[in-house]
Amino acid sequence: MSKSILISGLLCTFLGAESFDNFLQKAIKSSPYLQSSAVAVNQAKEQSSLLTRYENPSLELEYSDFNPDVGKSVSGYRVNIAQPIRLWGVAENREKLAKDTLKNADVSYVRKKSMFIRDISLSYITYMNRLNIYHLTGEEVQIAQKIYAISLARYNAGTISKALMLQAKIDYEMVQIKNKSLQLSSSQAYYALLASAGIDEELELDDNYIFIPNRDKENTNNPNILLLQAEQNKALSQAKLNANKVEWINVFAELESAPNQDITRVGFNFPLAIFNTKSQEYSIAKLENSRIGLLVENEKKQLNIMNVRLEKERSSLQELSLSHEAMLHSQEELLEMFQNGYKIANINLLQLQDIKNKLIATKKALIQIKTALNKNAVLQNYNQGKYND
Repeated sequence: MSKSILISGLLCTFLGAESFDNFLQKAIKSSPYLQSSAVAVNQAKEQSSLLTRYENPSLELEYSDFNPDVGKSVSGYRVNIAQPIRLWGVAENREKLAKDTLKNADVSYVRKKSMFIRDISLSYITYMNRLNIYHLTGEEVQIAQKIYAISLARYNAGTISKALMLQAKIDYEMVQIKNKSLQLSSSQAYYALLASAGIDEELELDDNYIFIPNRDKENTNNPNILLLQAEQNKALSQAKLNANKVEWINVFAELESAPNQDITRVGFNFPLAIFNTKSQEYSIAKLENSRIGLLVENEKKQLNIMNVRLEKERSSLQELSLSHEAMLHSQEELLEMFQNGYKIANINLLQLQDIKNKLIATKKALIQIKTALNKNAVLQNYNQGKYND
């Protein structure tokens, strides 16, 4: 964890605000969406058990009554018990398909959880962005109020016209309206974040969290690719299973009691793969395996170019941030000079307003750059599989 994040976390603890890490853990535990996905894994376990389950034996009971033309009638009976037996190679194929089915369900859950963390992170970044812009307009209100107070004092002293004083007043009032509008926007983002996280209680959240990108540049743990590979393995196992034209044979034992003799029979019943050879099922499974393989290659190519784009984007954003920080320092110094000068001299009010607007625009640009850097980090982390754990 970087030093900046550690300091931010300590401040959150001191001020009572919930850090993003704690908020995320609450969301993971309380989200009905993730709980539903976990139930789906248990369903897959039961479904995989069906693949290796044996068929039930069958029992036949028969009673016979013999009525000869001469003599007394006699009775007999027949008992037959049969058990389907799975062929040895088929059993191995079914066990492999069952394992791959369960693996596919596990990987699917991991992907859903990773997507959940990614989306919650992006929603949290949106919340921080709107809240910070709202706080910035609060600062703008203070500056506008100060300019208006100076203008009113100068108007009362007769050094500026009423029109200039009213212009400063209108600017102050417009900034107040914008501040209230952005307060509503930040509130909407806050409650949207809680709803998407599955949390039904209000929490005081950290608004200055910094997301750090994963430095691993490999795509081996990307959740999308892992899921496609799991589906490919499952399709291959299905193809191997379908390659068996015959899966079961019936073993039976029979005891028949007739009037003059007792007959015992033991035998096998072999299905004949003449009309249904499962050739279509085998071809379909092989084609599915090939199709998913192509999707894996396509996903890898897209991820590679996306990672290049995100890395270059991050470098550009960091350069922009440094440039805006340097400009902001000059603008703050210039604004202070003009505010002090406007108190005692006839400095143009429009120049002062313009400096104030440029200063606020620079600070807003820095907030947007920080937001873009945070989103960039989240997307990189998702691509590299950091959220898979």
